[in-house]
Amino acid sequence: MTWLRAAREPEQGQSLVEFALVSIVFFILAFGMVDAGRAVWNYNTLAQATREGTRYAIVHGANSADPSGPGTVYYTPPNTDTNVTQQVEKFGSGLNVSRLTVQTEWPDGSNTSGSHVKVTSQYQYEPMFNFLGLVSITMTSSSTMEITN
Repeated sequence: MTWLRAAREPEQGQSLVEFALVSIVFFILAFGMVDAGRAVWNYNTLAQATREGTRYAIVHGANSADPSGPGTVYYTPPNTDTNVTQQVEKFGSGLNVSRLTVQTEWPDGSNTSGSHVKVTSQYQYEPMFNFLGLVSITMTSSSTMEITN
């Protein structure tokens, strides 16, 4: 019986070493998947918020009771409208608004019915697990619609 014990002794720590090596790879992959999921969720939120901001701009054209765009007090040339920016921030729940920039453009030069409005939003995504060597990503979403009001 002692010869069996002697044969097994060199392998006593093998499973611990294997677990240590495999667990590092496993946890890096698991944390990376969590961060990738967060990035997709943030981009989807950014895209939806940008569409909602554009929708706000097309509904609040020159004929609206509370218009936005060129010629209004909310518009600062060349590409800022505070009402549209507020709508994007409102629908961007979960996004850090300090890392969000919104640009609103009226390519046709006016906010009359039939003109177009383009809203472009950028968000600086910061990964949760920076220790994995992940860097921040600039996400951009753009939406163009025709003013209906």
